Amino acid sequence: MPMNLLDHVSPWQLAQSGQRIQGQVPFTCIPRLGSELLDKEGFAEAELSFSCYRESRCFVQGHVKARLRLTCQRCLQPVDIVIDTQIQLELMVSETEIYYWHENYEQWIVKPEETASLWRLVEEELLLALPIAVSHPPGECSEIAIPDQNKPNPFYVLKDIETKG
Repeated sequence: MPMNLLDHVSPWQLAQSGQRIQGQVPFTCIPRLGSELLDKEGFAEAELSFSCYRESRCFVQGHVKARLRLTCQRCLQPVDIVIDTQIQLELMVSETEIYYWHENYEQWIVKPEETASLWRLVEEELLLALPIAVSHPPGECSEIAIPDQNKPNPFYVLKDIETKG
């Protein structure tokens, strides 16, 4: 069984030494995503490669994968969604460097002397990869309760009342 992913790391040091990290993040450790889940017993799997190009441009590449049990917005029953999303980040010291960023990468602003949370990174990537409206594939939803058409209208008794005016 894979180990838990390290939480607080120095991305710049990992990139300068060309590290590769993989592991799991329990859903109980990522509360923003966990609040949407019907089953919080699972985990997300992450694999991240840190690298530098010419010592000044550092990158994080990898992917995050998770099976999430959420509520279908069509039938309100549980639905399992598999998220497998790619991560392509360029490390930035500040927002002023955004003019120089590589267009195929998102920016991750963190100072070289600071640590950053990989758990939060994984959580954010999963949240961004969620569909706008979670639902079963077409034709797989449970039947939606339709009101009984033969049920008497409660206002029917009022039809005989005449208005006096």
